[in-house]
Order: sequence, then structure tokens, then C-alpha cells
Amino acid sequence: MLPELNNDQKMTSVEIADLVGSRHDSVKRTIERLYASLAISQPPSVFGEKSANGKKPFHYLIGKRDSYVIVAQLSPEFTGRLVDRWQELEGGANLMLPDFSNPVEAARAWADAKEAEQKALSQLEEVKPKVQVYEMLANRRSDVSTTIVAKEIGTTAIKLNRFLREQGCKMIRIDAPKAGYETWFNVVADSKNGHEFTQCLVTPEGQIEIAKLWGDT
Repeated sequence: MLPELNNDQKMTSVEIADLVGSRHDSVKRTIERLYASLAISQPPSVFGEKSANGKKPFHYLIGKRDSYVIVAQLSPEFTGRLVDRWQELEGGANLMLPDFSNPVEAARAWADAKEAEQKALSQLEEVKPKVQVYEMLANRRSDVSTTIVAKEIGTTAIKLNRFLREQGCKMIRIDAPKAGYETWFNVVADSKNGHEFTQCLVTPEGQIEIAKLWGDT
């Protein structure tokens, strides 16, 4: 993550919206996208005054360095206004800043932010199937067989059981959990065609942890 400049002055996302003539909700979405792409640091948020409908809108507090990235993403032509606003906030101090009023530098800053955003979107597309599996498993409340878990993470029960034994989660010769993994599995007695047997089911906690372990290897 990119570091924030070391100064206490902050500008609100409302001020940035006013500077560039954009809707505040659009500016907040841009800030959130830039943070998600690691182009800016995580901005703190605070609630504003209660509106007529009784809701308290929130806005972000933005530091100097990140404000230039945000404005370059929104409207590079307004970076000159941003320089003036920072000079007002800091009492007209001599700011050691790049010349963001220069269209070339503003365009370069915008391009860097856009590249980071596109890279993040590409990474999100890659991990989307894994995220969907985690969300489904997180909502599950019942024990299931290893076969079902294997299908959900894209493998077979035989390969998954071998993997769990290699990782030290299951015993080698019997289908049962090793010490420390009892919350992942639930060994139950069952019968079929008059024959008694035990089955090692995977608990909701185990399903999530196994999916993570599989995804990390």
C-alpha cells in the first residue's frame, strides 16, 4: 500500500467534490476504487451533519498526496484548484509539490491511478470464483461429506483426502481427524444395507478452513 504523506492536514471528500464539480457519492466511489486498487491509503471516514431525512451522511478525510491521485482520476484539469486549496488550508506555506497544474504531469498521475485500478479489477476477476466458494461455505450450517467439499473446490474426494493426510489434518490409515483438527470433522456412525460404518463428515468450520488451505497451496 502506498504511504500517506506525514502531515496532519486533511481535506474532506465533500471539498474534493466541490472542487471538481462532481457528485459527492461519485467521488466516494472513486476513493473506494482507488483504495481497493492500492493507489491510495485507506482514508478514515466521519459522519457529517444529520440531513432532513434524519440520516447522517459520511465523508472521507483525505491527505495531501492522495488528494492529487483522486483529482487526477476524476478531473485532471482541476489540479490547479487543488493546489490553491491546499495553500489555503496550510496558510499559504511554500509547498514542495510537483507541478500538478502541468497537464502532462496530471495526465501521468491519472494514467498511474487508472493502471492500478485496472490491475486490481483483473485480480478481482481471478479470485472471484474462490470468493464465491468462501461466501457459500460461510453461509452453510450443516456437516457434509468430503465428496461435496471436493466438488466445490474443484477436485475429487480421493485427491482431497490424500491432501488432508499430507497436510496432517487426517490420520493416515483411518478416516478420522488428527489432534488439533477435531473441530473440522465430525465422525458419525451410519448404516447401509444392514452394515454399520463410520463416516468422517466435514463441519461448517472445516469446510471454510479446508477451502483456504487448498487455495493456499
